[in-house]
Amino acid sequence: MTSDSQSAAHPLDYIFHPRSVAVVGISADLPKIWIRRLYLDSLIQSGYPGQIYLVNPKGGEMAGLPIYRSLKDIPGEVDHVVISIPAPYTPGIMAECRDMGVKVAHVFASGYAETGEAERIELQDRLVAIARQGNIRVIGPNCLGIYYPKGKIGLIPDFPADPGPIGFLCQSGGNVAYMVRHAVARGLRFSKIVSYGNACDINECDLLDYFAADPETKVIAAYIEGARDGRRLKEALARAAAAKPTVVLKGGYTAGGSRAAASHTGSLAGADAVWDGLLTQVGAIRTYSIEEMVDILVALLRVRPPRGFNTCAVGNGGGASVMATDELERAGLRLAPIPGEIREGLKDFIDLANSMLRNPIDISPLATVVGFEYLMDLGSRRFEEMLREKLAKGPSVHWARLNAQLQKWPGLDLVIYHHGFDVSPMPLSELMVNCIVGPMALAAKACELPNAIVLHSIGNDHTWQSSAELRGLCVEFGLPLFLSMRGAATAMRALIDYNLAHPEKLAALHSS
Repeated sequence: MTSDSQSAAHPLDYIFHPRSVAVVGISADLPKIWIRRLYLDSLIQSGYPGQIYLVNPKGGEMAGLPIYRSLKDIPGEVDHVVISIPAPYTPGIMAECRDMGVKVAHVFASGYAETGEAERIELQDRLVAIARQGNIRVIGPNCLGIYYPKGKIGLIPDFPADPGPIGFLCQSGGNVAYMVRHAVARGLRFSKIVSYGNACDINECDLLDYFAADPETKVIAAYIEGARDGRRLKEALARAAAAKPTVVLKGGYTAGGSRAAASHTGSLAGADAVWDGLLTQVGAIRTYSIEEMVDILVALLRVRPPRGFNTCAVGNGGGASVMATDELERAGLRLAPIPGEIREGLKDFIDLANSMLRNPIDISPLATVVGFEYLMDLGSRRFEEMLREKLAKGPSVHWARLNAQLQKWPGLDLVIYHHGFDVSPMPLSELMVNCIVGPMALAAKACELPNAIVLHSIGNDHTWQSSAELRGLCVEFGLPLFLSMRGAATAMRALIDYNLAHPEKLAALHSS
């Protein structure tokens, strides 16, 4: 499966193209059933085309595959080995990998240098020494390994099989699942992901260099707890950020978090001010949570960069509009008053009662009128069917008139459409929620100005469930969907700042 062109692309590219995978330590026993889910079921469900070998001294069979008692009993060549056995037994397995010509060893298990114990640090060093004798590259220990949807290398069975533009290197295993599930819910997909744990061999610098060169990766995201070679990290980050938009979440930026990082992956976290200066200097975008990282990625990939900070907020509810203004201006966006002639144009079709027409624009009466029009037009169709039909025709007349007025506004750079679900004075049915917010989503889709849609204040199970179909449709329509006004405001500000500093990178991103 490895072509000459792939091999020439980068020295690490072959780790994503194994012809065979062996899982050592897999077992039908309940305590290890999740190893099966990670490293057998995910490969089978992804349609991995290579050979899959299972290894356990007990032997047997699983999923129609024989379980070999030893790596050396496998009849074919093995490129990639997942090692999931207690740490003290791994040197023997690594020696077998060396003798068999294995190319990559992924050490899933923990109990190595991250413990801080001298004998466990020495154990990790022994693994590396044995691996180097056979020119084996090691991923881990203490990590989930590789997810490569295009190559049909799954990781967790519910991860999507379709690839996307984001390359993600993640020192944590759990944060891979956290990141993917949050990102997928917003319509994002990944080119490749590597969870690299203790980084005894393949580390953050190697992976940054790889993703910078990888033609399948358009945006780089990184969760890094620490590094052992600060100078090399600076150089790798600079190369990555020079090549592509690079978003970094530094785990362990407080004193307590730094101690936690040391016990999690054995990382030397470093002073937060140093990291802050480093990321600013190289031109990377810094984030402080997985949620914020996903917001930034949504903005980078789904919002046409605004030219400046002038913003108009359009939504339902006076209080929600006021709070939206606070969040947007807190992030450094500007909500200038609506020009008089545009305000007069809005008054032609928006009732002043229960409205705000001064930026923010509270369009509660308009939303209610259009919502009832949608209800009357629904008939026997499902809401989803109706919205798809209306998508082909464009937004409703009232929303189209609103968009036309916004388009006339001189110097307006950005429109934020928002709806707070729990501001309603009574529980609304799923149908009513969708008929009120659905037309707004179509208006955002049709808007010619850079824009985002924020579906926020989803504070209970009822509103979360009633908004599910609409959130899914926003993702399907390609809308930049945000789930909080603060998240949207922070992401929009970061997008504008990044575009002002690196317009050529976002131009290249949006033209690819």
